[in-house]
Amino acid sequence: MKKAFFVFNCTLLLIISVSACNKPVYKYNPDFEGTWRTVAVYDTILDKIVQSEIVIDGADGSYKNTCEPCNTNELCNCVSYQVGKAVMNDTKTQLKIGSNGFALTIDQEPKENSSGLWTIIIKGQTYYRN
Repeated sequence: MKKAFFVFNCTLLLIISVSACNKPVYKYNPDFEGTWRTVAVYDTILDKIVQSEIVIDGADGSYKNTCEPCNTNELCNCVSYQVGKAVMNDTKTQLKIGSNGFALTIDQEPKENSSGLWTIIIKGQTYYRN
């Protein structure tokens, strides 16, 4: 009986610890939802204008890193691109998109200024919600 109780408690703790990690970002803070972009800047190494984008749409997300603006609202030729579930780590300091994606450090969570402009700072870059 003691062994069964011990196994049950261990299983319960495992379930709780797994569910506590990697919570969907929109459940942690719904202000993360939306399309976020950096301003277009000239990259001297790539010798072109680039910008990055993060999209959180419910449980799903995408991250386009260092891309060329190619149409009025599109980004092309990205250095990297991740897509998949958007989750927050248990310490609320990193956002991960996709199962193979690397963690994106959150320097500032979504914040609205007095003019109604939303910003977020990820990996030292300021993103603006469209």
